[in-house]
Amino acid sequence: MEKRKIGIDLDDVVFEFVKDLLKEYENEFGKKILFEDVFSYNFPDLWHLNEKETLDFFGKILTKEFNENLSLCTSVKEIIFNLSKTHQIYFITARTFQEGTLESLKKHFSEIPFELIFSSNFYANTKGKSKGEICNELGIDFMVEDDRRNSENCANKGIKTILLDKPWNQNCEHENIIRVKDWKEILEKLNGN
Repeated sequence: MEKRKIGIDLDDVVFEFVKDLLKEYENEFGKKILFEDVFSYNFPDLWHLNEKETLDFFGKILTKEFNENLSLCTSVKEIIFNLSKTHQIYFITARTFQEGTLESLKKHFSEIPFELIFSSNFYANTKGKSKGEICNELGIDFMVEDDRRNSENCANKGIKTILLDKPWNQNCEHENIIRVKDWKEILEKLNGN
């Protein structure tokens, strides 16, 4: 039987990027921002920093070591391992700082075959293919995502998109988007299809 193909975003889907980044922000600036208050991936607006201050902070924090040591989301490891038995796994990320990404995936998912693909990034305005274009080219059946813009991009290209509920993706609805609260619900939705 041919395996179905699933695309899986990394930050805030596999790894707790925002939660770990907020800890670093608090350590650097002494200001606490609650996860529930993160309304956008446009961090300068969230942090009330100008673009230079934000880039300086990212330059200091977004390192190979940071990427390699991000916390895993709850239940993600065992569920992706379970899914790998019936699905080809494609990690598709819009990360602009890529060092340490493959290493972190190998650290946690070395026992399963996967591909890592970098897409364009709406927020950083990087060149390349969108996640929707990548999914169509690879024949991906489902994309697991947390970002509203990437979810809509995939959904508009006919890709069934499973959207993990996050504070920054509210008011995102589309006939091809399935909103879920956690990885256990993702597994239930995929097993039901």
